[in-house]
Parts: sequence; structure tokens; C-alpha cells
Amino acid sequence: MTDYYLDRLVRTINENWDQPALTDFYLTEDGTAQDTTRGNRYTYGEMYTEICRVANLLTNLGLQKGDHIAICGANSAHWVIAYLAIAKMQGVSVTVMHTLMPDEIARLIDFSDAKALFVDEEIWRELLPSFQGRDGDRLSSVISLADWSILHGEKNTNYKLQITNGEIGFSPVEPDSLAMICFTSGTSGSAKGVMFSIKGLSTGLNMVCDSYPVSHNHNVLSILPFAHVLAFGGTIATLLQRCHVHILASAITPATFATTILAVRPYIIHIIPQLIPVLLNPQFLSAYYAGTEIDYLVVGGAKCSMDWILAAQEKRLPITIGYGLTEMCVISTSMPSKYKPGTTGQLCKVLSCRIESNGEILIKGDEMMLGYYKDPEATARKIDSDGWLHTGDKGHLDEDGYLYVEGRLEQDIIVLPNGENIRPDHIEALINALPEVSESIVLARNGKLVAIVVPSGSSCEISENRVYSPSTPSLRRTILRTVNPQLPLFSQIYDVEISNTPIARTEKQTIKRYLYS
Repeated sequence: MTDYYLDRLVRTINENWDQPALTDFYLTEDGTAQDTTRGNRYTYGEMYTEICRVANLLTNLGLQKGDHIAICGANSAHWVIAYLAIAKMQGVSVTVMHTLMPDEIARLIDFSDAKALFVDEEIWRELLPSFQGRDGDRLSSVISLADWSILHGEKNTNYKLQITNGEIGFSPVEPDSLAMICFTSGTSGSAKGVMFSIKGLSTGLNMVCDSYPVSHNHNVLSILPFAHVLAFGGTIATLLQRCHVHILASAITPATFATTILAVRPYIIHIIPQLIPVLLNPQFLSAYYAGTEIDYLVVGGAKCSMDWILAAQEKRLPITIGYGLTEMCVISTSMPSKYKPGTTGQLCKVLSCRIESNGEILIKGDEMMLGYYKDPEATARKIDSDGWLHTGDKGHLDEDGYLYVEGRLEQDIIVLPNGENIRPDHIEALINALPEVSESIVLARNGKLVAIVVPSGSSCEISENRVYSPSTPSLRRTILRTVNPQLPLFSQIYDVEISNTPIARTEKQTIKRYLYS
């Protein structure tokens, strides 16, 4: 029988009422010390009391069981409390990435049929023009994540509620009921709303808890955006295990990342591959060897360079790779001591895996999404009639149950007019290895391969409004003379363009290839 995560959370709160649960972690302007004057701090008891207050606020605003309520804001203790308050009054959470453009945020909120919104006030100011004066606007209430004040809608509400240790609890759950909608990154088009049930969330969270067991009051550092499954699941799972979650509310940079780790001294941290080089910095390693308590460095969200993994292992960093999808949360992972290089860890025990004749990885299990919101056609393409979820990734399982992910299927393949299939990521890796190049994307133009290149040292803002200029002769010659000899004749680059804008990527740093088609 599934141990539903809300029941497990109740037990954790009851047993750890006075222990620290959530802390907003800021850095001073010089990035060297913790600044606690602006952040919220909650014990498990205080967190539960605040959950009850906010759930009561939602009820007094007229929201009911099953209503969709969106959350759009930077990571904070209040983001977590808003999510759990929605769960307490049996609403459906809709998590929206706060770094999207205002028009896209408004579109996703509309699409999700949200009746209320928790939001950072600066984001709401940018969204306001999109919502003012609209007929039939279903968004009845907008609530500040800073202090729960009402930014839009009925303001005369009373949500004061006193809770004692003996009164904790969540309403009985319906295992198959819709609990959460989160959006894919949209690498191949518009983002899709992934629907999760209580049972699906519970299965995934229990797998995370089983994969990375932690102990009472261990420090945890959350830095990845909560709107993504990886960060959300890791944070809630560590709360279920009685940890003290430190939430980095300052902007994440290599400097602040390293400083924060050394200040918090976390036991576990989920990171994306791009942050591994920061951990290999000699200054950080010196402090790490002096006593940092990290036991798990869980890497996910994007493909990780094997060179980085081996370098981290050589430095005795407790690194392991996890693999999952928005639609399936955790698929494979392993303890650092059991990690096998080249794999994404072992297939989770409660899941089944099948490899198709074309090499595609298919997965089945209770953790799977219910489907895509208001998109049955896309759901049918993703989940077949036998209940297998098609990951779109190629790979294989070895005899010990370790999963190898070897790349994407044909959607990341360029098919030239002569029928040749080209893997652009392989060519991009050769181009990106040049010191003169920051990043690149390879695409087909008029049946020929063209590389769009961002030179090293570019300080441009990231934008999807791309402007290209002819490549300088020297850089064009360097790329063509260096890269083409390493490629078969049919996959050699025909031309190079210089971009004044970094390559458009999702928050997980995956290239949005559809924007360049």
C-alpha cells in the first residue's frame, strides 16, 4: 500500500514540532555571509500553523476542493507553504516558472483554468496589463507570496487561526484525484501541463526518500526552481525526512553557489550539470575537505559530461546521476557509493522498463502522470494503449539494472535531403570545445548544415529575439578548419553565423531547438 505523502508529512510535523523546517537563505551584497534579516524561518510546528492559516484564507476567498490555484514566484519558504496550503484544502496546484515572459505566464495561468494565484508582487506588476479589463476573467484572487496580502479580488478576509500540536492533520486523500499540474520546459514547442495524482506524487516522493535516506535535522540546500519536478520533489522529500531545508533566495551564480554551500554545509543538494565545475574549484575543494558534510550531490535535469563526473569522483565528491522526466519524476538513480560511471543509476524498484526495437526507453509505474491537461492527443502519443510512457530517449539496461541513456530519438536528428541523418549535438560538442566559442547550435538551411555560434566572452542578455551577423573570417575559418576534418563529409558544416544573443534554452539548460526551425 502506498504511504501517501500528506499522511507522512503529518507524522513528521507531529514528531518534530519544535525543530527547524524552512529557512530563506540570503547572502550579503559581498556574497560572503548569511543575511537573515529579510528571510522567513519556520519550525515544523510554525510551518503547519502557517499552512492552516493560508488554507483558511483560500476557503474564505470562496475557493473549494478541486479548484485550480497557481503559484508563480522565486523560491521561498512561502512558496512551499502555499503549495501545502493548497493541498490541505484539497485544491489543485498549478506551478508556473517565474522566469518566463509575462505573456507566457499569463497564457499558462489562463490555460490551466486557475481561479487564484500566489505570486511575487514584482511579477504581478508585470502581469497586471495582461489581466486588466478582461471579460470573463476566471482569476478571482491574487495573493502575495511575501505576506499573503490580497493583490487582486476580495480583500475583506479573516484568516487568523490558532493551531496546537494536538490538532494537526490533512483531510483524507483520494489517491487518483488530480493534485498538481506542472509544465514541461517546452523544448519542442508549447509547454504542456503535466497532471499528477496524489498516488503518483506519493510514489515519486517515496522513491526519492528511499534513494537518499537522510536523518533528523540534516541541512538541505534548495537552489533549483520549485516549478520543476526535480527541485519540488527533492525539497518535499527532505521535509518528509525531517530535514532543515535552506532555500537560496538570492540569485544563483557560481560565486554565490559555492559560498552558500560552505555556509549551509548541506547534507544533500540537487544540482544541474552546469554547476559541477564550481565544485571542482580548488578554493571550494579546500573548504570541502576541511569538513563540509555533503553526502549526496544529485545531478539531474540535463545530460552531464562524463569528464565532469569522472573529475568529481577523482576529487572524492559524493556525486551521482539521476534520470527522470517531468512526466515521470524519478526513473533511475543510485547512492554515490553504488554509482556506475556512464549510467544514470539503477532503475527504481517500483518501475518497469522496456527497450523498443529502435532503442527507445519505455517506462511504466504508479508514478506516471495522469496525462497532459486538455491535450488528449498529446497524451495518447506519450502513453500508449498498454500504459507504457515513451520517454523519447534511447538507451539500454544492463544485467544489474543500471540504465544507460544514449541520446534522444529522431526529434533531435537533422534529416538532409540526401537522406543522411545528422546528430547536431555531436557537432555542437566539437564546436563548443574550441576556446573561441561559448556555445553553438547546428541546424539545416536549404539542405545544408549551418552553425550559429556565440563567441566566448559574450555578455549579451539571454533572449529569444535572435540577431545574427556574418561570421568574422578568422572565427569562421577556425571552426571550419578544426571541426570539419573530424566529421564525415556528409555531416560537415557549410557555413557559420555569429549570434549576438546566447542560445535560447529552457530553465534546465536544454536548447529550445524548435525556435530555430
